[in-house]
Amino acid sequence: MLKIDALPTVSVIVPAYNAERDIAKLIGSLLDLDYPKELLEIIIVDNNSNDRTKETVNQYPVKLLEEKNIQSSYAARNKGIRNAKGEIIAFIDSDCVATPQWIKEGVNILVSESADLVGGKVEFVYSKENTAAELFDSITNMQIEFNIEESAVAKTANLFVKLSLFDKIGMFPYWVKSGGDVQWTGKATKNGFSLLYAPRAIVKHPARSLRALLKKQYRVGRGQVHIWIGERRSSLKFIYSVFRMFLPSRLSSIKKIIYQRGTTEMNEKVLSIWYVSCLCNLSMGLGILMEIFGGLKQRNLK
Repeated sequence: MLKIDALPTVSVIVPAYNAERDIAKLIGSLLDLDYPKELLEIIIVDNNSNDRTKETVNQYPVKLLEEKNIQSSYAARNKGIRNAKGEIIAFIDSDCVATPQWIKEGVNILVSESADLVGGKVEFVYSKENTAAELFDSITNMQIEFNIEESAVAKTANLFVKLSLFDKIGMFPYWVKSGGDVQWTGKATKNGFSLLYAPRAIVKHPARSLRALLKKQYRVGRGQVHIWIGERRSSLKFIYSVFRMFLPSRLSSIKKIIYQRGTTEMNEKVLSIWYVSCLCNLSMGLGILMEIFGGLKQRNLK
């Protein structure tokens, strides 16, 4: 572990949109971080909220910024980055809660291993109902270790980045609704910058209800189009990828994911989890189609 006199300054950046219900709990956890307060800056960037998010944030000793021009969490993050003073930028979502050691553990891996980016662990918190949607969410979304090992990408729900990296490869793609963090971290690793996993840099995230999960997958679908374009997929492969979204998930695949990342108790709800996965595929497929046809419509109007 790094010595206190060797610790870098850190700016925590949180995009917020209608986050009145969750933001106080998040800020409370950030104020309780086990990291020297004089080295820590907390920046909340409100993205045109129409609830009491800003009023709530103003009750705490944190910096409040506003991104009014562009409705995008990535635009909000970019606003925070441009105003950050820390040597390290730490990203977390407004509905997460940081554990006390979050910053210290993430910074330790970033500095001691000479990494450029570090993704931390996201632990899911379930409701009393412990629904199939929540279980499916917890074994498929924000699998940071898997994302880093298999695809060399990470998510901004728990991400540490050296501030200087944004000068080298640019800011987040603000024009996408979802997946901008995957695009950006993928761009970084493809350009030779190192991305490592910090298993003890933990944040907690509520597992999503079915409605919230379907909305999330719809946004992911819209963002996926931009990822595929960035990968320069052929037209045939593009069409095949869209077609696959409307096919039912394989039950064997769900069982495999449960075996790899879930718990034995999840086997009791495997059919329900499989059903949720099919609905998520459909929602994501609809998001993809909406983004494709929306782009075509805009081009025809020009």
